[in-house]
Amino acid sequence: MKRAAKPAAKVAVKVSKLTPAPQVQYRLCRAGWAVIVETIPNAQGTRFVCPFCTVSHRVSGPVRGFKRVRRAQWIKMRRVEG
Repeated sequence: MKRAAKPAAKVAVKVSKLTPAPQVQYRLCRAGWAVIVETIPNAQGTRFVCPFCTVSHRVSGPVRGFKRVRRAQWIKMRRVEG
């Protein structure tokens, strides 16, 4: 007795690796320093107090830290909105 062949069900398996949001550096008021920010699409913006002045700046996502940068990196970065 032959068995009825079942059609092979192709299951589309999506492997979603949880990749962290890309990080962008914004330059600060003091030359050579940058703030590391995760870029989140459609983010309202995060306010953080600048360690070098009394102004609170707005960036496009959560702040992840500060970094000392060289001159070449400093030129390419975006300016933080004041």
